[in-house]
Amino acid sequence: MWMIVSLVEALWPPSRFLSMSEAVMHFESFVRPQADLRIEADNLDMFNNNFPYRRTGKGLRVIFPEVLRPYVTKDLLVESLEDGVPLQAVLGKDARASRDCKAAPPPTPVEELREEVGGLCMDAFLKMLFADNFIHADLHPGNIHFHRRRVGGDTGPVQSELVIFDAGLAVQMSPKDRRNFVDVFYALTTNDGKRAAQLMVERTPGDRSLVRDEDEFVASVGQLVNEVCGMGFALGKVRLGECFGRMLTLACDHRVKLETSFVTVATSIIVLEGVGRQLNPIADLAAAARPLLAEAVANVWRSS
Repeated sequence: MWMIVSLVEALWPPSRFLSMSEAVMHFESFVRPQADLRIEADNLDMFNNNFPYRRTGKGLRVIFPEVLRPYVTKDLLVESLEDGVPLQAVLGKDARASRDCKAAPPPTPVEELREEVGGLCMDAFLKMLFADNFIHADLHPGNIHFHRRRVGGDTGPVQSELVIFDAGLAVQMSPKDRRNFVDVFYALTTNDGKRAAQLMVERTPGDRSLVRDEDEFVASVGQLVNEVCGMGFALGKVRLGECFGRMLTLACDHRVKLETSFVTVATSIIVLEGVGRQLNPIADLAAAARPLLAEAVANVWRSS
């Protein structure tokens, strides 16, 4: 990849504005650590600390494999055996997009299971993003399993528990990057697209003088967010992935460089949206994020 990028930039100098070299560098910085299983072991320890349900029975019903130390080396990682059903078992496109229609029939057990598991996925991701600042950056369906278990004795309710694997890729934003992301996300959830675009330009890690038509970029993002937020942030109705994808495309077109962590988290949201749409939870992402987002905004402002 380094050879290809060097060749392209040498033969076509304008391609340097695409920041391909930086993209390869960032990609390398994420991929190479995944070959060191000691890093994944540390990530698993952190996730188990942030999600203590296995030990305490409290909090979100989310479980990560436990690291069996001292059986950890650069090339070896021994984890606890976790049983679960792959998320693909309940994914499907036949779930109803909404239950608001009074004529709709009662939900089936599979639909209820999709909603329950989808809600757990959303809550777990939002906790990682806003409460913990430690995000599993590879939450595709293959890394998410679940199982059903009766809690509170033989007569207790049966509940789903998530089991999340493959913690080799995790993101922890620096205080500066975290504030930037929280401010932009807050602007988006308050339907202030122009403010979000202005923040992206003002806090770009690149040379702001190289931004192409800043006013048009701000106006375009504002229009995009108005279109999306006009329908609310329900995962089953709004394509947040499309929104973030178009924002990234606009940033590229106008040569607005973005922080690596912002792009990585945006990509994680795109993946989560894909999972959520297939599970079809009747949930509002903005409403679900609001309490954690408000606390995150207060924290970053207090620390500034």
